[in-house]
Amino acid sequence: MTDKPSSPARVSLEDVALRSGVSTATVSRVLNGSTTVRQSRREAVEKACEELGYVINRAARTLASRRSMTIGAVVPTLATETFSRPLATFQQKIHQSGYTLLLANSNFDPDTELKEVNKLVEYGIDALMLVGNSHHPRLWQRINQQALPCIQTFTVDRHYPSVGYDNEQAAGELAAHLLALGHKVFGVIVGTPPSNDRVSDRITGTRQALSAVGLTLDDANLFSRAFTMNDARQAMFQLLDGPNPPTAVICGNDLLAFGAMRAASERYLRIPNDISITGFNDYEYAEHLEHPLTTMRVELDKIGARAAEYLLAALNGEAIQRQTLLKPELIVRGSTGSAPRPSR
Repeated sequence: MTDKPSSPARVSLEDVALRSGVSTATVSRVLNGSTTVRQSRREAVEKACEELGYVINRAARTLASRRSMTIGAVVPTLATETFSRPLATFQQKIHQSGYTLLLANSNFDPDTELKEVNKLVEYGIDALMLVGNSHHPRLWQRINQQALPCIQTFTVDRHYPSVGYDNEQAAGELAAHLLALGHKVFGVIVGTPPSNDRVSDRITGTRQALSAVGLTLDDANLFSRAFTMNDARQAMFQLLDGPNPPTAVICGNDLLAFGAMRAASERYLRIPNDISITGFNDYEYAEHLEHPLTTMRVELDKIGARAAEYLLAALNGEAIQRQTLLKPELIVRGSTGSAPRPSR
């Protein structure tokens, strides 16, 4: 008769401490997400856990600490660099403090955003990151009921913690650049579902800049349903075939600007001699296009970093400023130039 194989001994906290060369108290602090542990010791503990196969009992720890060590984030889309870049930095920051990111996509729909937040709350998230300041009427009620630390990104909101920039001001600066080049007929290509307060503010900023010099943005020259490169390409064709073709086109992001540039090239228009085109965000490829793109550079990585820093400080009971205002930078490249002279 053969003996049954004995079950492997469960790895203990003391085993991890012995392997990593630190105290059990330090191991416990690392596993509980404390930010006070030196990085070298944190890495030693994490390495020991991996080598020994130490697995944290999350359920038990959640009951003991009343924390799940998870932070939720709901973004409108993952299809653009606008949100993927700050999320990467955000995840890296919270991971360094022992937290895991739970991510959801709202597809720019407030009802979907509310449902996703409710689901994340059910999973026991410790904090939450959102985008913008236009949400379902019940969203903040739900967040406040749970006393959940939350920060909004890409916006500035005096009522709630936020990290972002003044979209109206950024749009006005971009329009002023084109006005200084002599442009008088403008087109705008954006995607503005009801929850996209950022782009709505930029349209307002553009209109204000034009109004200040006695110009207007024709309704026929505002295309507000472009979400993909091909959408922007088709929008550009409509602008060029419209009653008042623009000499300058402002796009909601660099991806849309690329689509608009493709359409202009297909119509044999020279950029910027015949038409100027701008983007927003300064994606990595913007300066490497055939016609390097004039755009507003937004510190996307810093948005993710500041959001993470706020939530981690809130979870640790530390004081931190509720509002962070960033300043986008106008980057002038070869896609904009002087307005073409009227043909005689």
